[in-house]
Amino acid sequence: MRILGEKVRQFRKRKGMSQKELAEGICTQATISLIEKKSKIPSMKIMMKICNRLGIRLSDVIVENDDQLYRTFKKIDSLIRHDQLVAANEVFTKIRPKQLRSNTDKKQYYYYEGYLQLVLSDNADEAIFNFGMLLNQFVKSSHDMFAILATLGTGLAYERKQSYDKAEIFVKQAVATLHTMDAQAMPIGDDDYLQNEILIYASAAQLYAKINFPEEALELIDLALKKAQESQSLYLLDRLYAQKAANEVVLNNIVSAHDHYYVAYALSLVTHNDKLTQKIIKEMAEYHIAPLQVANEA
Repeated sequence: MRILGEKVRQFRKRKGMSQKELAEGICTQATISLIEKKSKIPSMKIMMKICNRLGIRLSDVIVENDDQLYRTFKKIDSLIRHDQLVAANEVFTKIRPKQLRSNTDKKQYYYYEGYLQLVLSDNADEAIFNFGMLLNQFVKSSHDMFAILATLGTGLAYERKQSYDKAEIFVKQAVATLHTMDAQAMPIGDDDYLQNEILIYASAAQLYAKINFPEEALELIDLALKKAQESQSLYLLDRLYAQKAANEVVLNNIVSAHDHYYVAYALSLVTHNDKLTQKIIKEMAEYHIAPLQVANEA
């Protein structure tokens, strides 16, 4: 990963800002000078704040090394997001440890290995080991999205082992860290960051629902829905509305559950999420919620 220092300077000039004005409340003027003249990367938190002040995206001034490993990780991530886990694992198994050069490479490697072991192989112990490797050896700050994802993954792994107390501790920690990340540090228009936020809230809500805390689950679902709606993202929207409806049934709020199951059902058709569509139909029948009349036509 490298920064395009000259581009930072150009964006600053377009804003009519001095280095001192850009740095105010974020870092020192000397840091801005190093970024612009020597393309030195400060912490990602500082870089995010600088980009937000300039009204630009991280991707406008930071580029990943254009190598095969970077493209491989992006492919794995895309396959996972589309629930193509077997294909993602096939791509992942082609990576060799000697290819891992940077800390970012290693964080991604151990996260995806842990995730695939947990979700695809149902091997919670190996997942916990790999998430632990990421957290203990390659994370320099808790304000790191892979650190949050690995913490969440550890919680979900303990949930698989039915160690619900430990699961709740790790999931709470992941959500709390996400909450405490400075709002200014969120990269504008960064779809990966946004989707990870939504995923964390949705996964945490699923755990809270399982351990019979529907109110807490709904609070997290609403946070995820707000993020998705503000950014006009469809990512996990069908799953979120289905989760919302199921928790409302537990709270005996049948009218709202009725409406939200309908929304979830329609979205699952739009996104071609057949597995979720069938799950919604089953739950609607179980809770005696009439199916939509247009279901077959859709």
